[in-house]
Amino acid sequence: MTTVNVQALEPLYAPWDAPNLHRLRAQREGDPAQVVKGRRPSPIAIAHNLRQAVADWRVHYEGASDTTRELLYHWFAQSHAPGGRPFRYYYCQREAIETLIYLYEVRGLRTLSALTAEFAGEHAQLAALGIEPDEDRWPRYAFKVATGAGKTKIMSLAIVWSYFHSLRESDSPLGRHFVVVAPNLTVFERLKEDFANGRIFDADPLIPSHWRGDWNLSIVLQDEAPGAATAGTLYLTNIHRLYDARPRRTTEAETYDFMGPAVSRAKALDTAAALRERITSHPRLMVLNDEAHHVWDPESAWNDALSFLDRSLRDRTGEGLVAQLDFSATPKDNHGNVFKHVVCDAPLGEAVDAGIVKTPIIGRGKRLVEGADSNAAYKYQEHLLLGYTRWLQSWQEWEKSGKKALLFVMCEDTEAADQITQRLNTDPLFEHLNGFTLNLHTNLKGKVRRRGRGESATYEFVTSDEEISEEDLRQLRKLSRELDDSTSPYRCIVSVLMLREGWDVRNVTTIVPLRPYSSKANILPEQTLGRGLRRMTPPGPDSAAEIVTVVEHPAFVSLYEDELSQQGLPIAVVEADQVPRTTVSIYPDPARDLHALDLLIPQLSQAHRIRSELGEITLQEVKDSFSRFAPLPLGQRRDDEIEYEGRHLFTGEIVEQMKLKLPLLQTGFGALAFYREELERICHLRGTHARLAPLLEAFLTTILFGERVFFTDQRLITCLVDADVRQHVHATFI
Repeated sequence: MTTVNVQALEPLYAPWDAPNLHRLRAQREGDPAQVVKGRRPSPIAIAHNLRQAVADWRVHYEGASDTTRELLYHWFAQSHAPGGRPFRYYYCQREAIETLIYLYEVRGLRTLSALTAEFAGEHAQLAALGIEPDEDRWPRYAFKVATGAGKTKIMSLAIVWSYFHSLRESDSPLGRHFVVVAPNLTVFERLKEDFANGRIFDADPLIPSHWRGDWNLSIVLQDEAPGAATAGTLYLTNIHRLYDARPRRTTEAETYDFMGPAVSRAKALDTAAALRERITSHPRLMVLNDEAHHVWDPESAWNDALSFLDRSLRDRTGEGLVAQLDFSATPKDNHGNVFKHVVCDAPLGEAVDAGIVKTPIIGRGKRLVEGADSNAAYKYQEHLLLGYTRWLQSWQEWEKSGKKALLFVMCEDTEAADQITQRLNTDPLFEHLNGFTLNLHTNLKGKVRRRGRGESATYEFVTSDEEISEEDLRQLRKLSRELDDSTSPYRCIVSVLMLREGWDVRNVTTIVPLRPYSSKANILPEQTLGRGLRRMTPPGPDSAAEIVTVVEHPAFVSLYEDELSQQGLPIAVVEADQVPRTTVSIYPDPARDLHALDLLIPQLSQAHRIRSELGEITLQEVKDSFSRFAPLPLGQRRDDEIEYEGRHLFTGEIVEQMKLKLPLLQTGFGALAFYREELERICHLRGTHARLAPLLEAFLTTILFGERVFFTDQRLITCLVDADVRQHVHATFI
């Protein structure tokens, strides 16, 4: 029996309405979430202070040009029904384009220092003095927009505004030429769906009908040859097409090759120089960066490419880039600091409250533990079964409406991904995923095979010992993008890192994260969560409530507090008398006699390498080592039923409750390999199986519990995952 708290899933306002309410956690556990009047505050000072300024300006659009006024009126004050379906821009999309117009045209704030001085709040003038000259070379504006809230729509609004402003306003500083930049092939392919052949400009009500005759924008996809000359040009390209392959220093994590050439690995193609030449031949240029969290490093190739464009334009025309617009749900550097030039903040919490995206639910299972097994498919069996059971319920619910629910498993490494995929595809415990699970990572071996003929033909990936070909890799990328389609046979995707951005399927309803999350890996919980946020059905007051369930994981449990609390930017907390200085000046002491100083330079001996080796260990030595401790009690046979509850990510409110049956392990032999490998890692040893495994088996079955037990005894199996057992193994053997 499943209990669902429907009230916790209802939107607080329509997607196109200004946010006027927001949810907070209840003051007492078990109470409904608080619904508070007013908009959720933004911790980003510039974006927060701009909200009211833009809202006040919106009343009359004072200071805007005639072109701007007509476009704003067309977009937001008129009703639209392209293709016979009602269409309205979301409030976050409207606020983003209005903020850009307000800053660029009305206020003329086109440097980061001027923007900071005006809107950074307390100590704004001082903060503005800290802006580096390189940060002021051209106008930069970043837009923090939740995944699934329509960043591409905002791009299209900015492009149309700049184009017509340049065309119709005699003193316009804007241009009619644009570069839309993707960080990798997956994002490029997604953007191509909107921009190829100008599709988005025809499908959306972007251009007033009486201006259609003036719209003459050609679209150039990456290495395509340009067509006939037009009034404007939009180049859609991967970033690596814009720079030369030069050795560089960067701390940014690599993007996996599955997604296409990575920023810091890519080799410039022969066509890149020609593309750069064409782009910089235009008099005025606007750059729009998608998934722009990649641009944080000033030493990166991405920023080198932008600097090259700006420098080339200045050399040719005397003017640099018109503007750089950055779009990301997570515009942060590798230390978690938000970009300085964020001017608009449409966070995930607002997208959830407006019903634009699915409501994220943390799925918790009481007594959910990792198994003592070296095989990830068994180590995380309870997590996988919990995710599978929750997904199966979603599958059955959505199947009635002709939609297909997807399960997404995020693994720690490729070995774990292979193990989990193998089990999900073959084990009857996961019956409805058998043969329907797709593994996606860079070390795959196999071939994409065609099943069926004609239009009804489908493709599947078959693992083998063959190295995957480039053509099969392209087909595999295509399979990953088409998982929502009813013709796709797959119901579950197992991955490592690569599906963190640009992979915009809509049907993911359950996520099982089984990997650590850290800034070192440059992957955030929000980016994984983002893979399941997009709705299957259009949002709106009459739309169905949709949820995405994330099986309990420490990074997601703390996501509300650490990443989305909206209480402030990450800061270091130190005592007042221990605040570090920003600069340290060291001066020579003129009173010292340098010739009298006796400086000793140490001589270092040759390096020595310490190598760990496992000596001979007897069972008696194991018994003697354990004699310091009392035997542990054997556990009770575990119930095969687990209590599940799903809690709202932001409020902690219980959204659903149910009891799930989880099968019990039949033996504990997997614990032997688990503990042996763990001891090897701790002690930096290898190849100890022949000596260590028998000792561990004897320890676990004859010593640790004070009586003889067998690995098939459920009392022993129950105990093998306990922290006490782990601690006693460590204390005895290390």
